[in-house]
Amino acid sequence: MNIDIGKFAGFCDGVKYAVENTFSQAAKSENEIYVDGHLIHNPQTLDMLKNSGVHTYEDGEDISVLDGKTVIIRAHGVSPERRNILSKHAKKLVNLTCKYVAKTQGLVKKYSLLGYRIIVIGNPTHPEIIGVCGFADDVFVVYKDSDLDNLPNDEKKTLIVAQTTLQKDIFYKFVSKIKDKYKNSEIIIKDTICEATEQRQNEILDIAKRNDIVLVIGGSESSNTKNLYKIASEIKTSFYVEYKEDLNNLDLSNYKNIGIMAGASTPDWLIEEVAQTIKDKYASPLSKFFSNIFDFLNYGYIFFSVGAFLMSYAIYDILSQAFQYQIGIITASYYLYTSLSNGYSNYTIRISDKKRFAFYNKYKLFFMSIIFISCISMFYFSYKMSVGILMLTILSSLLGIGYNMSFKKQSKFDNSLFFNVFKKLIPFKAIVISVAVTILLNGSIFILNRNIIKEKFFAYLFSASIVFIFMFIRQALMEIKFSQSDKIAGAITLTTYIEPKKLAIITGLVPIIPILFMIIGIAMDKFSLSNNIKYLIPIVYSSIVSFIAMRRNAITISRHLFSFLIDSPLYILFLAALIK
Repeated sequence: MNIDIGKFAGFCDGVKYAVENTFSQAAKSENEIYVDGHLIHNPQTLDMLKNSGVHTYEDGEDISVLDGKTVIIRAHGVSPERRNILSKHAKKLVNLTCKYVAKTQGLVKKYSLLGYRIIVIGNPTHPEIIGVCGFADDVFVVYKDSDLDNLPNDEKKTLIVAQTTLQKDIFYKFVSKIKDKYKNSEIIIKDTICEATEQRQNEILDIAKRNDIVLVIGGSESSNTKNLYKIASEIKTSFYVEYKEDLNNLDLSNYKNIGIMAGASTPDWLIEEVAQTIKDKYASPLSKFFSNIFDFLNYGYIFFSVGAFLMSYAIYDILSQAFQYQIGIITASYYLYTSLSNGYSNYTIRISDKKRFAFYNKYKLFFMSIIFISCISMFYFSYKMSVGILMLTILSSLLGIGYNMSFKKQSKFDNSLFFNVFKKLIPFKAIVISVAVTILLNGSIFILNRNIIKEKFFAYLFSASIVFIFMFIRQALMEIKFSQSDKIAGAITLTTYIEPKKLAIITGLVPIIPILFMIIGIAMDKFSLSNNIKYLIPIVYSSIVSFIAMRRNAITISRHLFSFLIDSPLYILFLAALIK
């Protein structure tokens, strides 16, 4: 069974902006927060908002409930009159109107002031249309053929705009009929259907054509999801999926190719959850067997920890030193201990990766044993090697705490210097964990050979930069993949400060750093080109992986495939070390 997920499935920019900023307000605001109406048409996200303390103000409620509160204007926008009413009651008004909706509002306001009649093609009961109409005096809404009969018969200059989530063919069908009615009038046509809507509608046509069946995921009240379902169902057998549990009522066993598309208010994690549920339900016994193996390799960080051990071998090769397997074990055990501990302490995986969370709980005793064994192994070999390496291990372990701390968790140590220092490091955990591994691995090599920096300065810089960058790329790409669910859960990561696409570009460019060390070292005749030019292969490969990972279709692939993809540079690094 093949699962074909649309690359434009999920949150559009406007919804993403509204959702992330609402959760951000919930995390930092001391006031109660209300959204004027449902923030988006997705029940799962609305439940999470409710659990985060964000209330929904419904029409008909006593508006005095908003007095002194933070009030959010959702992506659909509101009319000027509505905004004035909200302003009178709210202590703080946060405008999260979608930029495409705001553009439509601006056009309507501009041409209304110029004396134009405004005709809006869209659903008259949709909050976006209600808000847009509030920017004009002479305004009419057309949604069905009978609405054309209600249009005035006088010839007046007219502006026609569309609901941003409308089907394009419906828009131009009514535009044609309106032009026929007002043949002698000046008519300005502004296609205000947003780019994301058009992309989804074009893509679902392709998905329906190349698959046996189509699943459209989204809330039952979502206008754009309904349109996607309508388009798909006219071409191919299609089903509307609002909850993962809806799959229990479907028999997909006779379909080989299943297309999945989602509305603009559907979160990534729900799309992945639906896709994974289908894969698990209809997998063959052999596939399920291998899937369980992959679960342990991926969720147990076995694949990556082995990669960390192999990376240690490569670092020794770069420095032309005899490999100390104990250092490899310490490095692998450290990462295994830190990452698995994070699996139990990081509450965001309950949202971002429910299957991982369930897997950890199912095999809790096993994984707790692995955590204990890796911790004991790490400190045992550190102690056996030297007191200096033991101290480095302790330091790296303390840095690893920053990886496992949640800024939402409260404790009796909240006011301690230690807690506050690491609390500030939480957004930079990708950097913190990378620094910790670099200190542990390269610092241990230095302790065992104090002359290494003096004798092979550029080779040491080159090796340290490889460790840091390979660790950083891996951590940053994971944060990019889970950025949406992390923000919904209230977690603060690098993607809180850097847009995921920009962060992916950074991860693709940072491999230049070890190359620069190599070039400078060669120019100063302080670096062996013959032994180390082979490492250009994993360095370039790591950059390619970063640019692949920032593609939308890579983000929505299987969690296991994504993990193996971003872990693979460590194995390529080891293979390069074997080249003599």
